[in-house]
Amino acid sequence: MIVSLNDPASILNWWKVFPERHDAFLEFKLRASPEFAPAIREAQRRIAASPELRELHLSAARAGRIRSAEEDPEDICRSPYELRRAEVA
Repeated sequence: MIVSLNDPASILNWWKVFPERHDAFLEFKLRASPEFAPAIREAQRRIAASPELRELHLSAARAGRIRSAEEDPEDICRSPYELRRAEVA
């Protein structure tokens, strides 16, 4: 799946596939690439405004699967490959 970080609809469709992983990535991109902030914020607003998407987000958070980048600041410096290896280990 290809995601356009300039298009809130594209971000939203991508987020729905794996919200527990994509939430953390979007938070990272907000800090690392502020040029995408307007579209990412709009996608986050749409998630918060939709009862079904909000429930999907909350159920993943309740299961403890959504982590913010603040929980592990070293994650910001790690490649997606390294993050995935750490998850599997």
